[in-house]
Amino acid sequence: MMAASQTTMDKLYGMRLSVMAQAYRDQEESPGIADMTFDERFAMIVDAEWDARRVNKRTRLLRQAGFSDPEANVADIRYDADRKLDKAKMVELSNCEWIRSHRNVIITGASGAGKSWVANALGVAACNAFFSVRYVRLPEMIDELTVDKDEEWLKMKKRYLKCDLLLLDDWLLEEVSGKGARELLEIIEGRLRTGSLLICSQFSPAGWHKKLGEGAIADAVIDRIVYRSEIIHIEGDESMRKRMG
Repeated sequence: MMAASQTTMDKLYGMRLSVMAQAYRDQEESPGIADMTFDERFAMIVDAEWDARRVNKRTRLLRQAGFSDPEANVADIRYDADRKLDKAKMVELSNCEWIRSHRNVIITGASGAGKSWVANALGVAACNAFFSVRYVRLPEMIDELTVDKDEEWLKMKKRYLKCDLLLLDDWLLEEVSGKGARELLEIIEGRLRTGSLLICSQFSPAGWHKKLGEGAIADAVIDRIVYRSEIIHIEGDESMRKRMG
């Protein structure tokens, strides 16, 4: 390789453009590259860097989301007749327009209905569309929010507030009241019109009030979630564990 080319390579590596550098090296060693115009060669180098960065970003988003089932995929959702899942609706949700519009999705159904898996699949679709996602079980989030406040607490709360999609599993599996309910309202209020929620619950919104200790805070939490939500109910005569053998 000519000295001038090596200097360019060193500069690319120095700017952390290693994929561009490798694409440049590959071009130097590729027969027939002389028949291409400068614009064509440059476009190929830029495309290589662009594609690599998108792959890396997607990988990072999937890792940071913390899914309970990171292999879940919308394409693998089962539409058994008794589950009464609308395939067209699931495909529509996988396009993530609801996240762009800062709307919410609530998935309800009995234990074992596959709520969490479907929610994970939608979360993975969101990461693939380059949205930031955070998966957490509600009982765990409440535990985190009700400890003494320090710098780490503030960082943790910011993660729940700033992600594009907050996926809350096991929603109100246990009662939440007092300080926990107040902190939950802070998260819901802080994300209003800036992010989306994906909630998995064994209970329909009609049963949430008692689980939230009733009163004004319960009213506020439910009102801020439900009025901007799509509700998906998964039925079924048997659990997904039995279906999968």
